[in-house]
Amino acid sequence: MEDSWQAYQQTLSMELGHKLAQEFVASLHSKSRGCIHEATRLFYDLGTLWAPIMAAWSQWVLDHAQGTIAIILRDAKPLTELSITQHWKQLYLNRRICGVADELSNNSQSDYHPLLKCYLQQSGCLEHFTFVDSGCYGTVVLELHNLGMNFQPLFFFSKNPAIRGFINECGLSMAEGEILNDSLECAFPHVYERPTEFAITNGIVHATLQPSDTLSILFGTAAMLGVRSIRHKPDPSLQRATDSLLCSSEKARRGDFTGVLGHTSPEWSKKAEFLSNWPQHLRWV
Repeated sequence: MEDSWQAYQQTLSMELGHKLAQEFVASLHSKSRGCIHEATRLFYDLGTLWAPIMAAWSQWVLDHAQGTIAIILRDAKPLTELSITQHWKQLYLNRRICGVADELSNNSQSDYHPLLKCYLQQSGCLEHFTFVDSGCYGTVVLELHNLGMNFQPLFFFSKNPAIRGFINECGLSMAEGEILNDSLECAFPHVYERPTEFAITNGIVHATLQPSDTLSILFGTAAMLGVRSIRHKPDPSLQRATDSLLCSSEKARRGDFTGVLGHTSPEWSKKAEFLSNWPQHLRWV
């Protein structure tokens, strides 16, 4: 397989683990016959599948938001393509920046970035804001709370009974929610790597962004254009949209590339311990 495909697989390995990333890329390479143009078109189609889900999620957030709304990047980035979200804040936050260890990416960071609080303050998000992320346990949520920040989290999918999740409230099963969330977080391609640093330019703190590999940039740009396409056509029903994604997952399970995962990514080994130690007073449901 060409170097560009190998680099793309390596990028995905940090999200999905080596085995699932290998299967995903091999399936895409086979479906597109190794043609990058055709593979890019498949990711545009993937974006159109996600578009109505993103539209429904954004409306759910608007219905339940308190104070300033902040989209947490990268994982919730497809929301930024919708007209309804154009006035929402956009924050680059992740486990590494907030001092939370991450198993798949081999990050053992234990201290939050020294510019984190300044970054949030300049964004108007030190308190009384709504933290909109894909999910699913709330490790970053807990860390920010422990740093004294006052906010409300709203997730796409939640495995934490103390945090509301859009997919949870749509009536889908936990297994269905997990496959959709993993597909959004891990299989939806990202143009930038997860930032690990903040910098100060002209007195403004900003995340330092590094471009992802070449194919992730091509595929991610196409997928975002697909999400944007919802601006130009009527929204299908939410039920039809989730059914389409779940059907795509079933096809992927049989070996047909759809851009949706057929299997979930490796589950966090400390899930049970983390949830059992969750502070009882910290609830938003």
